[in-house]
Amino acid sequence: MSRAAGRPTLFDVAQRAGVSLKTASRALNGEYGVAPSTSARVQQAATDLGFRPNRLARSLAAGGPSAAVGLVLSSVSDPFFAAICGAVESLVVARDLQLLSASHGDDPERQLAIIRTFVERRVDALIVVPAPGDASYLRPELEHGVVVVAIDRPIEGLDVDTVVVDNVGGAREAVARLVARGHRRIAVAGDDPRLWTLRQRHLGYREGLAAAGLPDDPALVALDCRDADGAAVAVRRMLALADPPTALVAIQFVAGRGVARVVRETGAALEVAVFDEPIDTDLLADPPVLVVASAPERLGRCGAALAMERLDCPDGPSRQVVLPPVLHGTASR
Repeated sequence: MSRAAGRPTLFDVAQRAGVSLKTASRALNGEYGVAPSTSARVQQAATDLGFRPNRLARSLAAGGPSAAVGLVLSSVSDPFFAAICGAVESLVVARDLQLLSASHGDDPERQLAIIRTFVERRVDALIVVPAPGDASYLRPELEHGVVVVAIDRPIEGLDVDTVVVDNVGGAREAVARLVARGHRRIAVAGDDPRLWTLRQRHLGYREGLAAAGLPDDPALVALDCRDADGAAVAVRRMLALADPPTALVAIQFVAGRGVARVVRETGAALEVAVFDEPIDTDLLADPPVLVVASAPERLGRCGAALAMERLDCPDGPSRQVVLPPVLHGTASR
């Protein structure tokens, strides 16, 4: 591929540092798995050469604006997704790229409209927390060179670089720790079974019960609690059973908020494990015994790094990164 004479490329940086193109890209993007000495050598080579990322250089050489990255989220107001946005922004800005962001509210049609708008604005990369539903309409954009990376959930109908958390393992471990505390009637509550993350967590919950030899009682399952009030109603119903639960896994913290309200109002002896950070007042007032945290900043950093590396090195198979959840609380071990 031809390039402007005298303008340093990633290849030049790699050659000067004595490493492969992929290693050079990973070092410049601050990714895991690069030895500190190698990273320092690559950074020094880039500084010595005055290297700027290829995508940005091509855009500026053509007289256009700085290259742009589109970030598509479920909700810009949700603290979880706001943390992802902040982490993505820190890496994107460091590469002199513009960041465009918008949210779809888990509405597939809204997601399609946002992506069309971003593509029309000629973004170089799309980093997406995908809405439910098939998104194979993105395939032509991939074929035309747009980088697509999925964060938190895979993109249905598309094989692209993806970074997620081990939701199955996290839920399975939550159940195991509740069992270790003596619980045998463990309920589960969530807010939207369309979402891949909640389906994975429900699967992990069921695996945890099976591993402990406990029955999967449908009366202890409430996966359609669309808000805290809905979760509160579901938990009150469970507590009214002849054999009520003594523990509950809230596989989304909004459901955990409703559970915390019921526990506080009724004094029920119900220990709660919650997915993701309990930052709202209800869960701070009645802290769960276990938090299974996805660490959204980590998701955002890893997803942005994958996108930056793919901009530098567009070839190669898609990569799937599964991050372990971070567990903490009185039920930690």
